Amino acid sequence: MRTAGIGTVRVQGVSLLGIQAQLVSIEARFEKSDRGGTELAITGLPDPVIRESRGRLLCALRENRLGVPQGTLMINLVPSARRKVGGSLDLAIALAAAAACGHLEPKWLENTLFLGELGIDGRLHAVRGGLAAALCAREHAIPKLLAPWVTAQQASWIEEVDCRGAGHIVPLIAHLSGAGPELPRPAPGDGDSSPERCGLPSLDEVRGQPVAKHALAVAALGGHGLLLIGPPGAGKTMLARRLVSLLPAPSKAERVQITLAQASANQWPRGLAAHRPFRAPHHTTSYAGLVGGGSPPQPGEITLAHNGLLFLDELPEFPRESLEALRQPLESGSVHIGRAAAHVEFPARFQLAAAMNPCPCGMHGHPRVPCRCSPPMIDRYRRRISGPLLDRIELRLELSPPTVEDLLPHEAPRESRDELKHAQLAAKVLRGGQRAAARQGDLRNAQLTGDQLDEYAPLDRPSRNLLHSACEHAPYSGRALQSLRRVARTLADLNDEDQVQAPHLAQALALRGRFPVL
Repeated sequence: MRTAGIGTVRVQGVSLLGIQAQLVSIEARFEKSDRGGTELAITGLPDPVIRESRGRLLCALRENRLGVPQGTLMINLVPSARRKVGGSLDLAIALAAAAACGHLEPKWLENTLFLGELGIDGRLHAVRGGLAAALCAREHAIPKLLAPWVTAQQASWIEEVDCRGAGHIVPLIAHLSGAGPELPRPAPGDGDSSPERCGLPSLDEVRGQPVAKHALAVAALGGHGLLLIGPPGAGKTMLARRLVSLLPAPSKAERVQITLAQASANQWPRGLAAHRPFRAPHHTTSYAGLVGGGSPPQPGEITLAHNGLLFLDELPEFPRESLEALRQPLESGSVHIGRAAAHVEFPARFQLAAAMNPCPCGMHGHPRVPCRCSPPMIDRYRRRISGPLLDRIELRLELSPPTVEDLLPHEAPRESRDELKHAQLAAKVLRGGQRAAARQGDLRNAQLTGDQLDEYAPLDRPSRNLLHSACEHAPYSGRALQSLRRVARTLADLNDEDQVQAPHLAQALALRGRFPVL
């Protein structure tokens, strides 16, 4: 014989899908039975982690005098048609079960979002996705969030949500009932939250290569893609790794997005990300490691570089399939991963920097060392990078190896030498960024559409004539022509000039290079 319990209890939790948290309503209902034993069923497409939590949750409840009596406890996860993943639902399921069995008042659990993993002794263990959960709570007008301390600390950056942290289920329940002290609010200032730019590599460490340093400033200001080609030891990698130190500091909204992407891969920086990310995967990185994938889908390097810099050294050595997959994210700023169980869209608004040798032996065009490669070998090597991908890289610079004079110490003081200093370039980038922001808001020049280029970078008659002349000598694509206009707009900003003129367009043509012309 069965007797009904107190009815259906509903508790709010979240499940992560990609970098986003999706609201899940946990429905719990308990019915006593005279047959003996406790039966627990979880429905609503739980993944294996959630299904295996049944024994752990029952043990944790019994350990803390919240045990389930003899009978049937039904747990349903709504919406039932969407797969739920991870252990972030442990706490919400346990509290719903305790309330359905009469240990807690259901009203204590209202207007609160719960997340956290529950140990068999009732301890709360941190889970990823605290910041995403707080954003989800704000979106659904849920005023309060309770989670393990570290997770709540991550969530506390969303000021509109009252985030509280606990280390065990007992003080958490005492807080809910009003019988115990208030749970503390984690301080959002904990962790790496300062936007101060310190410890980043300086361009002053690079000797020589003044044209390349100028190109780095252009790339940093406009958000343009950059390809450095040159023999071994020319400074390609050293230069590219210092591009991140010239990038403008991220805004608060960008820092939230960067932190979301990093936290989704268990790389939370203990606070809001202070700097734009710099990712430099090895060329043996798999397709899923670079672009994203797996089951469930996980973010790849291009998502971890969101709002930052992705550096691909030895570009032709990457698998062609992986390189071709970069084309769509470079245009749209996102990547869609489709699997049978889930379809996830990851953000991927990254700036691409790459480096490569001019040929297999690396010495093609070297002024002192002869190249050992035949023309067919050089052609095959360069064809590893497709034309459509190269067409999306606005700046292509061929570097010469540094001279002895560049590398050896100078007799003249460093301050008196005629060379570009890091502080000077950074100041020019900052001023140019302020000029661009006053004109077009948060959009960087590399993101301007055709209509926006007509508005913000109109071409005068000499510039039009120069562009017509360039197209007569090289088969520039429509994308390449618009890219030239974007780079010219950046060059004008870098020189504190309002109007794009023919010299800016000429510099943009020079910075696009001859390898190959597209």
